[in-house]
Amino acid sequence: MLGSGNVAGHLAIVLDQIGDVVQVYSPTLSHAEQLAGKLKNAVPVNNTNDIVDNVDFYIIAVKDDAIGELARKIKVDSGIWAHTSGSVPMSVFEGVKSHYGVFYLLQTFNKRDEVDFKNLPVLIEGNDCETEDALITLAVKISDKVKRTSSDDRAVIHRAAVFACNFSNYMWCIADDILKARGFDLKLLEPLLNATLKNALNSSPDNSQTGPARRGDRLVMEKHQSLLDKDQSEVYKLLSNQIFERFNSLKK
Repeated sequence: MLGSGNVAGHLAIVLDQIGDVVQVYSPTLSHAEQLAGKLKNAVPVNNTNDIVDNVDFYIIAVKDDAIGELARKIKVDSGIWAHTSGSVPMSVFEGVKSHYGVFYLLQTFNKRDEVDFKNLPVLIEGNDCETEDALITLAVKISDKVKRTSSDDRAVIHRAAVFACNFSNYMWCIADDILKARGFDLKLLEPLLNATLKNALNSSPDNSQTGPARRGDRLVMEKHQSLLDKDQSEVYKLLSNQIFERFNSLKK
């Protein structure tokens, strides 16, 4: 396991349950030691020259802009190399490793929460059929939702995930700020959040859209904006205009 952050931490633990993670690499030795300590027999290392050359898989789970550099720095070219990024193409390994691919976990990770890997989509790509089949064989041992996906398709899915997860979470940040300013808690909105997700999945986001922008209720929108701070008001105006334009165009 090359990396010791949120993705590497969760993935290393589940892979260690169905096999053996023999090494954990991090440039910060204490980080490698912390993760290795949660595994059966993994050895922590912080020097790329110490990476062994006799294992089946080398999984790179680091920041996107560090994947290529790390792959080039490690001179080992045995086994199968794969990164866990949604946005970095498989070609980052081209000319550097012989057998390579992508092992993308379609989920958001943090150190606090457990992950249900069985229901977690794993998107696989390999530079040849044998490599791709090997990555799929590994993936199906931890997940029931494994799918072959090209770099182009994975990039589309990743963009959609940013809107569905990262941007939505930022909206919750704003909602939380607004509520806390008057002594309320985000949990007040829990039934609303659950219903919104359920409706979007069971029907469609288009069919489930509600609110003043969907109705074109300018008086309500103007009142809301007058009660928000500058940054919140800009976000509110942008999203309201987008919603209004989308649903008026759907009527035509």
